[in-house]
Amino acid sequence: MDSIALFSDYVTRTNYSDLPSKAVEITKKFIIDTIGVGIAGLTAPGCLEAFEVVKHWSGRPEATVLMRNLKCPALWAGFVNSIAMHALDFDDTLDESAHHANVSTLPAALAMAEARGKVTGKELICALALGQDVSCRLALSLKRPLAWTRAATCGYFGATAAVGKILGLDSEKMRNAFGIAYSQTAGNVQGLADGALSKRMQPAFAVKSAILSACLAERGITGASNVLEGDFGFFKLYEGNEYDKNVLLKDLGEDFTGSRLSLKPYPCCRMAHSAIDLALKLREEHDIKLNTVQGITVICSRMVYNMVGKPFEIRNNPQTDAQFSIPYTVITALLNGDVFLGDFEEDNIRNQRIIDLTKLVEVIPDNKIEAKDMMECTLEIRTREGQVFRSRTSAAKGNPLNPMSMDECMEKFRKCLAYGPIPISDDKIAGILNMLERFEDIEDISHFTALLS
Repeated sequence: MDSIALFSDYVTRTNYSDLPSKAVEITKKFIIDTIGVGIAGLTAPGCLEAFEVVKHWSGRPEATVLMRNLKCPALWAGFVNSIAMHALDFDDTLDESAHHANVSTLPAALAMAEARGKVTGKELICALALGQDVSCRLALSLKRPLAWTRAATCGYFGATAAVGKILGLDSEKMRNAFGIAYSQTAGNVQGLADGALSKRMQPAFAVKSAILSACLAERGITGASNVLEGDFGFFKLYEGNEYDKNVLLKDLGEDFTGSRLSLKPYPCCRMAHSAIDLALKLREEHDIKLNTVQGITVICSRMVYNMVGKPFEIRNNPQTDAQFSIPYTVITALLNGDVFLGDFEEDNIRNQRIIDLTKLVEVIPDNKIEAKDMMECTLEIRTREGQVFRSRTSAAKGNPLNPMSMDECMEKFRKCLAYGPIPISDDKIAGILNMLERFEDIEDISHFTALLS
């Protein structure tokens, strides 16, 4: 049996009772995290504009747009919510393969669950765990560094799995849904390289397509059947057949790879997090003052250098430029003792002192580090008095080897809500938190989405 057939059977036959307790708990943690960063991201550049386009179209009131007075067709609600959830680059990451899983699976499944009606918290948790697993397995199996952005390409399949599970598709229709989604699969890193706002929208295209694909398959539309390993399938066409089938399928149904995702403590590209951790560590240990620093060197993989290691430059979208810059985020960490949402507001990004200080940071790629390694990093600070401080890490904060606790996750959630553009009453926050903490007990997801309107 080919891989997509195995995935189709696996998704359709697996139920909440089959999930290990670890998969349930990590999925709940990612629901909390993704909703929080989505609320914080509502007014990030590009989000309001996308919302206005969808509001203009309006349509059947099926699903809730986060913290807006609008319900619209599920695919458009999921689309807009995904953009907000990804806009601040504060959502989860698969450190082993540069992939964001829940920014596609969660908004797709949540919108479809509300549109369908009477979907329980357990059913949504199950759909999300399966969608995470499918998309993470795809991402983990790939051997190449980024060219196609996995938050999009792998996200199409993960989101489709989650939506198909919500709709109760059988194995044949699930396979067709994957095939229809593959007809639309796209997403590249050029938008990231150019600092374009479309970068934050690529997983949202996966959300929209997943909902459309699963609904078409439900009605009997067929899709390509061998979408992963066919002559023109995903692995050959997109990745030059450089993938590991053992990684793709190992312990399918037993090992839920969503548990390998990381939570983010800082709202910027995950590839900058190891350097931020090291900067904060050396600042605390040695009371580093920037006016005493002569130079800072960061050593990382070639992929990290290519994505976030170039000298800091403000182009068309300052927020994106700052989010994808080791020089900017390292200087911010050393200057403030933290890196949080306010540091990516345009006035702070354009602070001339910070811009000048970023010139102290030199990022050097080390070809001895595996090309797609996001975590391995060494940071060295040299002072004008001749002192040299150096530290190294292979697992940034939030990684499963260096995890954020549930308390830290909840604290991040509260800070995100406080940062959001819309005042939320204490009673409403308490209601949201109460439902998030006992998500598996929710009898109808619409009771939860009502609190998010």
